[in-house]
Amino acid sequence: MAKGRTISADKLTEKDIRALKICMRISDTLANLITNTESKEDFMKNYGRVHFSRDAGLGRAGGKLQRDALCTRGRTDKAPYSNRNLRWHPLVVAMKTPYYAKEVEEIILDKKSLVFVIEGKHWYPKDVHELPEVYCAPFKKWYAIKDKLVQWTDDDWTNNSCVIPAMEYSTLQYSVETFAILGIAVVGNFYDVDPLKAYKSILEIFQEHNHTLSSEYPKEDEVSELMLCPLCRASLNSPPGNIDLPNREEVFQPPWRKSKREEGEAESLQLFHTFPLRENQINHTPRLVRYGHRWCNVAMADHSVDETVDFMRAVVEAHERKRKEGQ
Repeated sequence: MAKGRTISADKLTEKDIRALKICMRISDTLANLITNTESKEDFMKNYGRVHFSRDAGLGRAGGKLQRDALCTRGRTDKAPYSNRNLRWHPLVVAMKTPYYAKEVEEIILDKKSLVFVIEGKHWYPKDVHELPEVYCAPFKKWYAIKDKLVQWTDDDWTNNSCVIPAMEYSTLQYSVETFAILGIAVVGNFYDVDPLKAYKSILEIFQEHNHTLSSEYPKEDEVSELMLCPLCRASLNSPPGNIDLPNREEVFQPPWRKSKREEGEAESLQLFHTFPLRENQINHTPRLVRYGHRWCNVAMADHSVDETVDFMRAVVEAHERKRKEGQ
């Protein structure tokens, strides 16, 4: 399976660079609102750092805001998925071509390289980030070469990791704005920054860069909502549902491996899509993306907040009926 970085991970177009510069400016501004020097450094290290690459980089890589708002998930499948890529990357895969994309004419092989035929031109994996519009390579286009792809090695897949799932696609505009609202949520909850002040400061940055806000960007009177977990409605710096949770029992972890136990804590911060991602919709928007508790995120599975609440209500009612029957 693909194990390395996304192909052409360090190749950026002019619009990619412009977007990352805006996000860097947002991070610097949020950091400057943090009065404590040590806390400011902590924010930049863990959240605010921006790396000029498609996949958030290696080593001193981009922070959580870049990984969550701007990049797709890391993937190491036996498939041509990018192992992280910019969400506005112009080549997607889906069962059927979504409304916002044009369809690839054909997918052929040049030895051990995929070739996407688009308007008569051959596009290789290392170049597809330069496509001028969004294109989709749907399921039916892969069928003719599937028997050859089954024989590919891990290195072959790594050398062709150049597409993103359509369900994770977003526009550059939405992605940058999502970076902003997630940043406000972080500094407002964990670094003692007035979220309204952060919101207004970011508006000035957008004006400086002639960035026109989308209709999905939250209004000023909605800023308080950014501070809450979208499911349990508790602050992000409080435990899920404001309930005191028992400590998790320690389990064996090889001492030579980096522990990720903290990421599995019920209250750990995770990316939320309040409406589930779909291949034919763009649901990674500043209106639908939030930070929330891990417990709440796991509880939602692949459902919306409203669907999850309805389910929980039904469960509670079922237990109440059983309790009354036992009295």
